Amino acid sequence: MFKEEMTPRERMDAFSRGDEIDRIVCVPDMGVTMAPFIGAKLSDYYHSAELMANLEIALFKKLGHDSVGISTSLRGVAEAMGSKIAYPDYNISYLLEPAAKNVDEIDSLKIANPLTDGRLPILLEALRLTRDALIRQVDVGAAMSGPLSVAASVVGTENLLRWMRKYPQKVHILMEIVTESNNRYIEEVAKLGLSIGFADPVSSTSLISPKLFREFSLPYLKKNAQRIKETTGSAPGIHICGKSKALWQDVVEIGISNFSIDNIEDLEEAKEIMGDKVIITGNVPPVDVVHLGTKEDIFNSVKDSIRKGHNSPNGFILSTGCQIPMNTPIEKVEMFMEAAKVHGCYPIKL
Repeated sequence: MFKEEMTPRERMDAFSRGDEIDRIVCVPDMGVTMAPFIGAKLSDYYHSAELMANLEIALFKKLGHDSVGISTSLRGVAEAMGSKIAYPDYNISYLLEPAAKNVDEIDSLKIANPLTDGRLPILLEALRLTRDALIRQVDVGAAMSGPLSVAASVVGTENLLRWMRKYPQKVHILMEIVTESNNRYIEEVAKLGLSIGFADPVSSTSLISPKLFREFSLPYLKKNAQRIKETTGSAPGIHICGKSKALWQDVVEIGISNFSIDNIEDLEEAKEIMGDKVIITGNVPPVDVVHLGTKEDIFNSVKDSIRKGHNSPNGFILSTGCQIPMNTPIEKVEMFMEAAKVHGCYPIKL
């Protein structure tokens, strides 16, 4: 069995410098769906900075993965802008009522204040608690939704997609307000000294065309990325669920550091197209393999991802293709980490 020679903090620091490391960097995509691991209802987790931090601390102690973080979730900023969100006890949150139900309400939307609105103050406190508890042992970061995904929870996804075609100028107004709301949150996270990444499922070409992405998402994503670089000194990473290949070159050009791809996409293609410019992250299937698969399935899939990605020119991080789903036994995530140690120790031999 591989014996680790570096701590997660040492490994990630060396990786960021381009130095040699003992094994592949490994960061399973977890978060709120793992709240039952500490016996917490999701409805409580969402509203408690202590529970959010305690979950990250407990998962790190159990798994020893190479980065931890807390996300606004897809709807955190939208709620701060006035959307009503439902918080079930045993499932993830969902949109109850958009802040703007018709296009004429867009002009009266407010820019979120991260110090007072919605759950944003709770999230900032959770990040502070997690940072203070773990920063010497492991990389700590923040995640948030890309502006188009926030907009989908401000007006409703169907409205957003319809209004892009019927009322494009109104959607641009919406995107400016959302982007500034994101920027306000970015500025507060930066004061904590943390890196920031995006999850942006609504930008996927599974939902919108590359043309619509370039008009309604890319310019605003670029503004948020620039604010992150200005305030943190580092470039953001991004995860886009579903299909994203047609967007890779566009997104890379806004200056991201890391592109996390869904398991629906191919790591070798990602490596060939953008591996010389950004770190590639991915992409073991979270449902079919980690949640539902056997130990053999997990080991084979991890091995395959490492085989495809380990020699990406700008670096590779092993992860899941999206968030690990609710009710996944922690033992399955342990298998994922074990497989990373078996197949991902340097020099890689597959």
